[in-house]
Amino acid sequence: MTPEQSNELIENVRELARGPFRERAEAADASGQLPRENYAELSELGVPGLLLPEAFGGLEADGATFLKVIEEIAYGDASTAVVVNMHILVAAFTNSLPPFPRRDEVLRACAAGDWICGPGSVPTRELDNTTTGYRAVEDGDELVVSGRAGFGSGSDNARFVFVAGLINKEPTSDLFVSYPELSNPAISNRGNWDAMGLRSTASHDVIIEGLRLPRSECLVVPLSMIEMAQQMQTQEQFQRRAIPALGITAIWLGSAKAMFDESLAYVRKRRGYLATAGTQLGGSTETRDRQAWAQMELGEMESWIGSGDVMLANAIREVDRDYEDRQSFVRMQVRTTYHLRRMAEEVARLGIGVTGAHAYVKGSPIERIYRDLTGGNVMAWKTGELRQSLGLAALGEPIVLAGPAGT
Repeated sequence: MTPEQSNELIENVRELARGPFRERAEAADASGQLPRENYAELSELGVPGLLLPEAFGGLEADGATFLKVIEEIAYGDASTAVVVNMHILVAAFTNSLPPFPRRDEVLRACAAGDWICGPGSVPTRELDNTTTGYRAVEDGDELVVSGRAGFGSGSDNARFVFVAGLINKEPTSDLFVSYPELSNPAISNRGNWDAMGLRSTASHDVIIEGLRLPRSECLVVPLSMIEMAQQMQTQEQFQRRAIPALGITAIWLGSAKAMFDESLAYVRKRRGYLATAGTQLGGSTETRDRQAWAQMELGEMESWIGSGDVMLANAIREVDRDYEDRQSFVRMQVRTTYHLRRMAEEVARLGIGVTGAHAYVKGSPIERIYRDLTGGNVMAWKTGELRQSLGLAALGEPIVLAGPAGT
């Protein structure tokens, strides 16, 4: 993808996000339904194949283009950005696997505009991951898969579902990876996502009962080889794995910028407090943007967003820097994630604080963005855990970054 093509794509996405995506967001949020039109329009731009190689028909965009696309989508509708980012994350992981026919077929389909979901978390309202996930048993040349997992973001619109799990064997189990179509009668999309924020992501549970898959359509490897394969990754490969994970922080940044702009527009119009103006009871009739306390809140919001912008732009450049070891790179990634997470938390708090009760009503874009920012933080890395990791790294202890994008 040339710089000119990148700029054109970003501009086209920006027009969609700030136009129809933003207009559809209120109705989609209220109904909890995924706005399918958004994904059809993004498919026309090639976004499902954003990071996929040109050999498969993908755009093969660089990391900076990817982050800007996600940020722009999030500005208009964070729910759509979550679905897009999770699709791209799963597609990028699929591309990193050893080639096999089904993998290549799915990648070509995604590059042509199809979507994939990846349920990989504990199902909704369940708390114990020791009883969830997918399992398979061998039956001749087939694998018979059953199980359940949650947070299959975009499942109402996806053609494929990423299914990975264990084949229990002695002395060591095998890992299988497969890509069945959601239309398979053995697969049930529960349609049970009903959250406080990010309500139109269709992050439903996906239940599988007795799904028969030809072994030839799956990747099957001994579990003992996974750690070996990770150790054999080059430093460059290890670092580039971080790009889709950084997309989550770009969602926070785009949503924070939307909150800031909505708050600016609000305080420029908001006058007084009570229904009676120009009296001791009603208070001042000046607009809120003229009040010092509101200006200070806006200033703090601007500072957080500005520093988040800088941190994320630096992080994507660091992906291509020659780090001496993995721990140094992970430390940078944790530091970036922590700062963008704190930015999202503070901008949500400041935005709803500076606008006040009249903005925090159903149907207000500020109320929706507040819930999306808060919901995005709840469903991703934990602030305290990130802070502890930074402290451990400072003490010379090894750290990991585990969360929505894996470990």
